[in-house]
Amino acid sequence: MDHFSGYYKSSKTTEFLINLNQFVFIFGLPNFWVQELDISDSFRKIVGYLNKYGNWSIFGLILAEYGAFFTQKNLNQRQSSDLVLFMISHSIITGFRVRICHQEVEIRNVMYKLGIALKEVHNDSEAEEQMIKRSKFFSWALILNCVISFLMYTIEAVLRVIRAGVTFTTVITVYPDVEDRSGLSNGVRVMFYIIWCIYLTRVFAVYTLVICLTIAMSHQFKNLTSYFYSLSSIFDDDQMTQAEKEQEYERAFRVGIKIHSDTLNCTGDIQKICRDVFSGQIIFNITLLIVLMYQMVNSARSLTNALTLVMVALSILLSTGFFMWNAGDITVEAKSLPTAMFSSGWEHCGRDSSVRVRKLIVIAMMQAQEPVVLTGLGIIALSYQSYVSIVKSSYSVFSVLY
Repeated sequence: MDHFSGYYKSSKTTEFLINLNQFVFIFGLPNFWVQELDISDSFRKIVGYLNKYGNWSIFGLILAEYGAFFTQKNLNQRQSSDLVLFMISHSIITGFRVRICHQEVEIRNVMYKLGIALKEVHNDSEAEEQMIKRSKFFSWALILNCVISFLMYTIEAVLRVIRAGVTFTTVITVYPDVEDRSGLSNGVRVMFYIIWCIYLTRVFAVYTLVICLTIAMSHQFKNLTSYFYSLSSIFDDDQMTQAEKEQEYERAFRVGIKIHSDTLNCTGDIQKICRDVFSGQIIFNITLLIVLMYQMVNSARSLTNALTLVMVALSILLSTGFFMWNAGDITVEAKSLPTAMFSSGWEHCGRDSSVRVRKLIVIAMMQAQEPVVLTGLGIIALSYQSYVSIVKSSYSVFSVLY
């Protein structure tokens, strides 16, 4: 789907997805919504140019960090660890952005399904409100945590300048040398610091998009559960005969089966879109936690240093947790569907209708009982239990190596 040209019913979900796309568009991703965003052409062009040059500058920053591995000979142990940490994290997360940008059509299709197609028949307002609140909470929590980590690195660098008289060094690049105090060197450091800020906005965009997609998917299963529970109300309508009620129930149940099939397809689409992000995040989490634990053991014992490392570790743990917890909620919500199908009011059907409906429900429940699981690295189920195992494995690897 390039762009949706028809009419769709506006809802809180569509409004939220439009706002989400405005956010990620400003911070460096394409517009994934089914229609053009309601922004002026001049603003769109300005943001487009800024994003284009900002993205290229981030590639330049990463190359400069790899170059520093060969040119910087005066690094202390903490700076060497920071260089490795930034090289890994910047490369992986920039890879996330590139991968997401190359799936513009696929993500737009998922946006259409989650915001429009799967909500046409039934849209539970309570589930919708919960989805929006949860998405905003996790998105802002992630952004706040990343900003705090970023500020801690900045404050630590400023304090080193004040206390030790060293240069203001946050990200370590191929030039300048960490001991170089010339005006040009300071200007280059400021330039790379600004690019680092731009990189941070890409983190916001990618992580917010993935988190919101998984939350919307889990709440679609909740919406579908609500739909099946609502079918029993058909038999409360005194305006229809028993035969009409049975026909309407059977028709509505078949519609629910179709929505369930479409929901499973949408879940599969999200798995394909986010597969590399999920896998990369697991590798990212384990690798960087090991590097951070190494820094904690070997770096200077100071409050600022400790707080910085703790906040960075917390950012990594939370970002992985937000992915895995919300992806795991898809599995949890999908498990509720068989019960909702069974409680949809089939017992009110009689005779021939009862036989047909019972066969239909058995088949539908068998399909709904199949676990719905998103995975990373092709084998690791994204869930609360897997998250704990990954965190433990990071410490286990560190204890073996050091």
